[in-house]
Amino acid sequence: MDYFYFGSYLDYFTSEYSWWFLMKLLEDGRLPVDYEMVFQMISTVFLVTASLIVYRRGGLLPLIFLANPLVFELAYSQLRSALAISILHLVYLFLRRSTYVAVALCLFAATIHTTMIIFLAVYVLCLMTADEGGRLSRWPVGLRLTVILGAGIVVGLVIGPLREVLLTLIGDRRADYLDLSSSPLYLAFWVGLLGLFLIDYRDTFRSVEGRFSLFILSLVTVNVFTGGYSLRFLALAYPFVISTVLMAKPSVKMFAIPAMSVYMIAQWFYYFSTITG
Repeated sequence: MDYFYFGSYLDYFTSEYSWWFLMKLLEDGRLPVDYEMVFQMISTVFLVTASLIVYRRGGLLPLIFLANPLVFELAYSQLRSALAISILHLVYLFLRRSTYVAVALCLFAATIHTTMIIFLAVYVLCLMTADEGGRLSRWPVGLRLTVILGAGIVVGLVIGPLREVLLTLIGDRRADYLDLSSSPLYLAFWVGLLGLFLIDYRDTFRSVEGRFSLFILSLVTVNVFTGGYSLRFLALAYPFVISTVLMAKPSVKMFAIPAMSVYMIAQWFYYFSTITG
């Protein structure tokens, strides 16, 4: 806490004040729990909320798709991201109509991890482009699709080649992060899944999960060519992508579910091969 300087409200987001405040409380022994219990609680809440998102669209059986290295890494080694997205999960699942509580929790999540600001902005865009009740609902579905895909491409560029420039401008501490981009082969499945969703884009576009998945997968696709940390976004959005597959028409699911199963097995082989060297 002594390292960061809080000169404006923006600094509480860019420095992710709430997470470091929690760590300081644990370090000073001001909480009646230790690190291990807090970290286990974060992992458990993330897994439970992610499971609830998948369960409400497909029941118990599809929960097997959460046994994925992306989810495992996020739940147990990216705890700050896991805590922040868990708060958004809770808002999405239970508190969307409690406006003031939802806004407060969303702002709190953004002070734990600033990436949540992007997710919140995209969620608002998904609501605006809904077929019914959205501010842009009168626009043709093709134009609204272009807006969602275009937003994904723009964010893909921001977290790719423009990342260092923009983070330096706002004084963010992550401006000098190492290259964390993934190989085109590893990301090829997600590009193919985007293609499947676009084949029947009118059906995919009907749900907020579908629109959110289209954004994420377009971001991943542009990162194949420009670089960028796609895996973090994939992990955070993974329950919604699974939900989109589960809600798709049989003609899409008959390809997507077997492909996702094979890809998940390949991911585990790759994961253990990198551990063992």
